[in-house]
Amino acid sequence: MKLLLVLSALLSTSLLFAQNLNWNTVSYTTGSLSTNFGTIGLPATTTSLTITGSTAQINSGFPIKYIANPPGSGNDCSVNCALRSSITYTTLAQSTIYTFTFLPAVTGLSFNLYDVDGDNSNGDQAVVTASGSSAQNITMTSLDAGGPTVTGSGTTTATARGTQGNTTDQRVGISIIGGVTSLVITYSNNPSGSAGNRSFSIGNMNWSGTLPVKIASFSGRKIAANSVLLKWKTENEVNLSKYEIERSTDGLNFIHTGVVNAGTSNNDYSFIDNVSTQGTLFYRIKEIDLDNRFEYSSVIALRFDNDVKPGITIFPNPASHSIFITTKNNSEILLIKIFDSNGKIVLRKEGTENNIDLRSLASGLYRVIVIDRNGDSSSSSFIKK
Repeated sequence: MKLLLVLSALLSTSLLFAQNLNWNTVSYTTGSLSTNFGTIGLPATTTSLTITGSTAQINSGFPIKYIANPPGSGNDCSVNCALRSSITYTTLAQSTIYTFTFLPAVTGLSFNLYDVDGDNSNGDQAVVTASGSSAQNITMTSLDAGGPTVTGSGTTTATARGTQGNTTDQRVGISIIGGVTSLVITYSNNPSGSAGNRSFSIGNMNWSGTLPVKIASFSGRKIAANSVLLKWKTENEVNLSKYEIERSTDGLNFIHTGVVNAGTSNNDYSFIDNVSTQGTLFYRIKEIDLDNRFEYSSVIALRFDNDVKPGITIFPNPASHSIFITTKNNSEILLIKIFDSNGKIVLRKEGTENNIDLRSLASGLYRVIVIDRNGDSSSSSFIKK
């Protein structure tokens, strides 16, 4: 039995003539089980491929290599070129695993599966699993009447199992909305049928976007009479040029106060702002990529008083839309919990951000408990107008 699996792009209208992973243009060495393609695509991401599992069963006479127009894929090579190999499984339930990684994570990833065959009762299967930095939702749809049986669509893992024997070229369409950093495609031998030869192909892939740099943590503290130390850590940092630091005294109007170039080895950054440490200061980071596109981080607030007060400070209070919570000596926050007047927790937030959106809360009195980086727990209350 000969089975063919082809992953090919489902192109949007706006990207009809563009491919992000096109086997006709990327560099690949015949027979390679591990390849880093570098930064490719538009929008660009660093992409790599690793092949594991039953690799010893890949036929030496037909090693993994690029081909044009795989069977059943049509004649447009810009759409349907593929990476293909021939695999002879010698025992039941053997698998070949193709793992793609993307950094930063790609969104709107789409492709097709072709020729997921079977023996009418116990089909071979193709399993697609996605993971990443945002919620995954794989939509897998059989595109032909009598096509493979699909299970798991709408979750992080979906499966297509062949049902029509090896005489048809049935298709399955797959799209993934969430941010994907790892895409695993596992093609498995029929666990209840017989061992045999399969052709396995991976075609072009398309994605519509990438996730921006994520500020994983952002905090600040006073280190001298007129000096504030800001620290932040990033994730998904690719093609970034620099970080510009902006400061405000009212949380609305910001001014440029410094710049830090991107590219540290561990994505940890710091900046010292020489400014009067009195009252309240607001900070945000402008993340600028190599194409001069930019995004802003969330805003943090630091409160400085002549007399260090214990516990936490909440302002404004009463509040309408949001509050800032500052701790003693502006120590980093690990956890914020907000309770209503009946003692029921209505909001929980982990991380260093101290700007809390209150728009989902009803008017009333609320109690706040904060745990900081030192493990200290403090509480206070505020009124939502």
